Amino acid sequence: MMRFDVHRVTGSDVALALKVQSEFHDHLDTCVVVPLIPLARTKMKPARRLQPVFDVAGQPYMLATPAMASIPVGSLGDRIASLADQHSVIVDALDFLFQGF
Repeated sequence: MMRFDVHRVTGSDVALALKVQSEFHDHLDTCVVVPLIPLARTKMKPARRLQPVFDVAGQPYMLATPAMASIPVGSLGDRIASLADQHSVIVDALDFLFQGF
């Protein structure tokens, strides 16, 4: 599993999640992910820097950065996309959450 891959999530209300944990820690039983919320299903206006919007399989999804969580690796289903080309935007959202700038 590669960092910044989008996976289906099994056994959760969240359908898709972005893996943000480094591959260096793939030996662990858990993985840190950020939920991806379909933009059409949220009433909130995304905070551009904290909750960037990405195209996944032709649909806009909001990165729900404040809802980041550690989940069992077995909960990660099929890989459906990669957002590796958006590395800087994703890391900026994580930095903004943790550092505030």
